[in-house]
Amino acid sequence: MSSLIKTINEASAAQSGSSANMPTILIVDDEAHARLILSKHVERLGYKAIPVANGREALALLYGESAVPVDMIISDVWMPGMSGIDLLKAVHARTPELPVAMISARATLSSSLEAINSGAFAYITKPFRSEEIAQVVARGMRRIEEVRLHKALMQDFARLAQVERQMQSANSAPDRKLLGSLIVGLRHELGNIVSAIVLNLEVLRQSRDLPESLRENLEDLQASANDLSALIARFRDYPQAEALNADVDLCEVVISAIDVVRTRSNAARVTVSYEGEERSVWVRGAETELKRAVLNLLDNAVEAAQRRVQVSLSEAHGRAVLSILDDGPGFTAELLENAFLPAVTTKLREGFMSGLGLGLFITRMVVSLHGGTVRLENRSEGGAQVTLELPTKTQ
Repeated sequence: MSSLIKTINEASAAQSGSSANMPTILIVDDEAHARLILSKHVERLGYKAIPVANGREALALLYGESAVPVDMIISDVWMPGMSGIDLLKAVHARTPELPVAMISARATLSSSLEAINSGAFAYITKPFRSEEIAQVVARGMRRIEEVRLHKALMQDFARLAQVERQMQSANSAPDRKLLGSLIVGLRHELGNIVSAIVLNLEVLRQSRDLPESLRENLEDLQASANDLSALIARFRDYPQAEALNADVDLCEVVISAIDVVRTRSNAARVTVSYEGEERSVWVRGAETELKRAVLNLLDNAVEAAQRRVQVSLSEAHGRAVLSILDDGPGFTAELLENAFLPAVTTKLREGFMSGLGLGLFITRMVVSLHGGTVRLENRSEGGAQVTLELPTKTQ
């Protein structure tokens, strides 16, 4: 235990020095030579290494009274007392976002599968090459950045919900300063996410062993990334009030979107009908973004429908109400609860995501910026219904 206290004290002292911002990697291995070699590899890559001899020391360092912040763990699998798998499970239960890589001289199929299923992001065998360690560390750092981006995006999403609630309040005007800050934050974080997605897609596309079916899904993801990049670029104008103040005929937007959906190949098996206002229904906003929001909802309905999608538009009491009904299987309970969160998708094809899972998230963001709401529900007679409401233009 004295060696552990010494390790913690040394790590704490290092944290207060000039390297306080350097990412820290915890090395867990019962073999002193292996700890030394791994630590040297990590330090040559420009990171701080903290070596410990077993899983219990690792847990004490991570979660004890004098806990040391750690960015990543590289642990041996076979250790006396507490195995690396047990350590992995304990860490994953308390801090599932912490990247853990496993390393072993006695790798077996069962141990590698157990490690991956328990949350390890990488599994390498001894003797390892320096290039392998560099690749694992790089993957771990990417995982850290992805977690950071996701957290930042979720914070922006929470602020979006705050703005949406404010916009729906009859006694409160939207806070334009908060709205502008929200869009700037979303633009930045979504931009980082799209850049990471595009780079990863390019790496996958260059793989020689990629099945053709997966290549088709990569093309879908690339198209979604391109759409999202274009949307982020258009958001540059959104903090300005005038960007949302154009007169838009919602009836024309809806009918135009229906015409687009009818021409797409996946709509050939589905009848899309319109029942509702045939006169102008005026709202204030950005026509291009409203049309994209309506198109996304229609695409989702057509994707889910068996034979028919019904669209209606009405106006009453200062609100325009767009309803989209389909005769598909309806929404699962999980989707109804989480549909508007980032990375949740209604589109799965042969087990793969068709798109980035950001469609409904962006749709509600756009609608909220226009002072409106989007609701999802299952119909008692079967199928699903999406209802979009927007305030109509005041004279």
